[in-house]
Amino acid sequence: MDKAALDAFMVNWIKTHGHGILPGAMLMKHGPENYIGATLAVRGTLYFRGAYTDGVREAICTCFDQYEAIVKEHLTWLWREEPTEGPNRFAYPKAKPMREMLARMDENDHVGFAYTGGEKSCDASPWLFWVSGLRAWEIKKGRNALDSLQFSVPRQFVEQHPTAFQALFVAFARLLKAEHGHAGFAFNLSIVRKRANESTEAVMVSKMAGLDAGSAVLVGRYDDIGIADHIKTVGWLTAINTGMVDAVGGIPALRSELPRDWFAKYDYGNGIVIQAGPAPEIASVEVDPRPAMYVLPNMALQAIRIARIDSLHSGSVDGEPRLAGAAAERWLTRFDIPDSELLAYKAKLLTEPRLTPETTLPGAL
Repeated sequence: MDKAALDAFMVNWIKTHGHGILPGAMLMKHGPENYIGATLAVRGTLYFRGAYTDGVREAICTCFDQYEAIVKEHLTWLWREEPTEGPNRFAYPKAKPMREMLARMDENDHVGFAYTGGEKSCDASPWLFWVSGLRAWEIKKGRNALDSLQFSVPRQFVEQHPTAFQALFVAFARLLKAEHGHAGFAFNLSIVRKRANESTEAVMVSKMAGLDAGSAVLVGRYDDIGIADHIKTVGWLTAINTGMVDAVGGIPALRSELPRDWFAKYDYGNGIVIQAGPAPEIASVEVDPRPAMYVLPNMALQAIRIARIDSLHSGSVDGEPRLAGAAAERWLTRFDIPDSELLAYKAKLLTEPRLTPETTLPGAL
């Protein structure tokens, strides 16, 4: 698809498909195909340790209990990564409870469960709960990598329940003793056909700076970029552990840089979650690619962000766009500004939506 055709498609898509459903392999040479390849969602990602231990596995199950209690009617499929027994795909109503499956696994079995809500098993869905963890032998070998949990809901869910997502994110961070994480708009890709749909994500993030990008499962495994003690990005919600809080000057510094009328801070035990504004921002590049509500936490936390990432996607097949090399670097630094512009962005914040009691959890710091 040439640039003019792609731009025309995007304009039409934004006008007519605000719910965000895109066909499979849309930008691949062999596409598009008849399944949902990508769909807009509000997605949270948490990085943590110890998925091979009984205690953390129970915490994972409790997280799923809380998610399932809210969205059970929307779940349709369970995919398992490298199952120790049985098939890797189940219709959700026929799947055994997660606790029962985990109870049959030892510490060197791979924890990999992805619950989705697509009509077809390969469909991307805004309903997603995906946990992936390292095996005990990998940790004992010395890998300084992280396990990951991703969960998501449709945009409309957040609009209708303005504190439910934040409550889940903070609760999951507490249960998992999360090292760090982030949440906001994202395009969920087909979890079993990710490579064919990464180019769709690459185009969308070039148009909407508020989107997350890349696979948390892969990013958590990148030992060499410092993901174990550095955040990947900021978002509507950003979780940082206590060591990271200290590294950026502590709670007083964050209160100074991120005023409470726009930024709430929630204690989750192992750190804090920062909420930026009442709702996630899409940050269209044609309207405002650098909202102050994202720029200011990005700058305040810049010292603890990963310095580089070579790739967020696999390699291109036929020259289609991917987030690799310079494109990955542009995404990583999309909210960076010169220090000389900080005052201007603090002034810009005054024009952006403030938090309200209806959009803020009780007990903010």
